[in-house]
Amino acid sequence: MIGAPGFDRAHFERGTGPQEDYLVPPNGGAKVFTPDLKLVKESQRRLTDSSYSQQFPKLKAAPGDFVAIQYAENGHVTKSDGTNPNKPINRGTIYLYGTTENDLSSTSFIDVHLKWTADGKGGNGKGKLLATRNYDDGQCHEAEPRGPDGKSFDSDGILSYRKSHISNAEALLCQSDVQIPLDAEVGKTYTIIWVWDWPDMSAQGVAVPPADYHANQTNSDEPYVTVPESYTGVVDYDIVDPCDDSLGSVKGPTCNKKRSVSSIVNNIRFAFKQDPTQRGIQRQMVNPWMVQVPQAGFKVKSARADPDNIPLKSLIGLSKKPELPLKGKFLEVQAKYFEAPSSSIPVPVPSATPSTVRNPIKNPATTSTRTRTRSATRSAIRSATRSATRSLATSPVACVTGVPASKAPKFVTVTVTVPETIVTVTQFVAAAKKSNSP
Repeated sequence: MIGAPGFDRAHFERGTGPQEDYLVPPNGGAKVFTPDLKLVKESQRRLTDSSYSQQFPKLKAAPGDFVAIQYAENGHVTKSDGTNPNKPINRGTIYLYGTTENDLSSTSFIDVHLKWTADGKGGNGKGKLLATRNYDDGQCHEAEPRGPDGKSFDSDGILSYRKSHISNAEALLCQSDVQIPLDAEVGKTYTIIWVWDWPDMSAQGVAVPPADYHANQTNSDEPYVTVPESYTGVVDYDIVDPCDDSLGSVKGPTCNKKRSVSSIVNNIRFAFKQDPTQRGIQRQMVNPWMVQVPQAGFKVKSARADPDNIPLKSLIGLSKKPELPLKGKFLEVQAKYFEAPSSSIPVPVPSATPSTVRNPIKNPATTSTRTRTRSATRSAIRSATRSATRSLATSPVACVTGVPASKAPKFVTVTVTVPETIVTVTQFVAAAKKSNSP
């Protein structure tokens, strides 16, 4: 990750804000999505002079940069199997929406979520879907809790495994890496909306939640949503010239005037040996659609994912969770998620979807960082990311991820290809008998 971090709109440090989480639908009422539910919390609806400060600045990024939006997992990754067994195995799906409409004061949740599409034609057409991510990024975890006797206590076993075998850190924020569109206008503010779907499902072992408001039907043979639960956040980016001095020593991907965007080759250079606390996630940087949804142009009825893109894929399809803490194969599969690939990594490119992508955030301690790349879906990524901020319900932060090529310990070149088939994990179908929204 490169550069100073930026923060989300109207950021509060974790534990100090008047309203950190923004839950949709809210507790205390009917669990249905209605037109009156606003997209984001009140303090984030308008972009004003007080939305950012010297202490919590806005991130600067160039067109084509990757940014990493970071957030604390808050136990939703490392303790979910014991406390919420009917939650999706990917720990919920994150949707990243991008727009140049910075004022969200009159925007409702159902104006945007599951309505905006990757081609920019869905819903009211004021923004587009940039990427989908798993809430569990495969490496993040909180600090290891300790009991009254001072001994460490890890109920599910995931935290201690990641600390020892993946992160080598006491705690590590999760991240959603996403690319700023190449056509983002220099001199303007680009807004990213982060939406996390985290519903209760009717069965255990469901890989990913459905991308459908009408997924609570009880007359289906497929798993369905029993209790909807979504969280949102907002991050803004000042779009600067790719060669701007404010970007530091690592410039934007199109700064070299001698090369046109169309000439950039389809490969990735990634520093796999870089410390996990200071790097982006390679799988996310080559694949904008970790979860395939109809809104991204995929020919699926609701949502699906390649099991290899779900860190705890060993739990998919299990109607009964294994004994906790998890052991053996249930944990070891996580390490393979970060192995340097020996061959090309398939990147699903939906039909009828443009090759440019953008990004958003959530309300749990997150930051957003900038990663450097050459072109949206087809890009040469220099593994450089800019750091944005910490804010959201869990306090997100935005940053740019990556390292200058001259200082990278090791690079692996990966050719991006489009697969003919993808393994279907879950499929939610059937006519809706009951509905959570219009």
